[in-house]
Amino acid sequence: MKKLFITTVLATLSCIGAAQATALPATCARVQVTDSSQPHGGGALSGQGYDLALAGGKTNQTFHATDISASGTGMGPQALRDMEDIASLVLLSVMTGHHSEGCEPSYFASAAAPVMDGLRAGGSYDLTWQGGLLTNGETRLSFRRAHLHLVGAKSDSAPATLTLETQGVGITGSRNTLLASALPQQATAKAAVPGSSLVPLAEAITGRPPENVMVPLHVSALTAQRGAMQITGNGDANLTGHTDASSATGHIQVQNLEAVIDTLRNAGQTRASAALILAKLFGHKSASGGTSWDVSWEGGVMTVNHIPLPIH
Repeated sequence: MKKLFITTVLATLSCIGAAQATALPATCARVQVTDSSQPHGGGALSGQGYDLALAGGKTNQTFHATDISASGTGMGPQALRDMEDIASLVLLSVMTGHHSEGCEPSYFASAAAPVMDGLRAGGSYDLTWQGGLLTNGETRLSFRRAHLHLVGAKSDSAPATLTLETQGVGITGSRNTLLASALPQQATAKAAVPGSSLVPLAEAITGRPPENVMVPLHVSALTAQRGAMQITGNGDANLTGHTDASSATGHIQVQNLEAVIDTLRNAGQTRASAALILAKLFGHKSASGGTSWDVSWEGGVMTVNHIPLPIH
């Protein structure tokens, strides 16, 4: 759930773009697009053969999409390309865990400034990737489709609402047996985040995270599924550029808990599987047959119904 919280936040960056283009610094990343067009006139852009590579890494961090499309209120072609580049950059940085000192904060501040006006005016933005492949050295994370949708509110104080959906997710080449065994094949999340937090969060994700970044996030609905295993939930989180410094509280329900325990055990995660067996004892049974708990994450420690679990 915590990882999906963080992954959800990158959806907010799909909105970044403006009437005046802000070039992606070569010290941060490089981008190539085989072909792009405006099939539906103004406010929309489609492309094929999209490739982005982070700069400055010791191993290759790349992102390829067979098709990419973007649309947004009052957005011209170049602004839409900016939107694609920044959203793809943040997605790649999140998935690879790679921070680049070449992604200067000034780039994000410059690119995001005009779109804040669009959010306050109630603007909406969409970005869709088809046939995605992210690489980090030998690890290859693929997905059939990912869709980000962001809507602003006509108020300076109301948060932006975002929705993230991923389908057909898979991973190969990873030495993390738990990740390879339990990574959700599809997931959907709907959340709200203050518009003023978008730029600081982008800086934290793609560059060296400052200690003072703290982004509040409310997740109203979350669903993640892999085979017979399904997790649903909702809650609140305070996100930083450092996982152990982030915190979250919420409610989680698991369908087919036995399959989750078996997956952890087969992946060699004996402590985690034992923790879930323990959690099962004081979980609440639902009418649908699922098991639910109140959970929290703080200081690198997960608690279930106020009892810390030995997941490390």
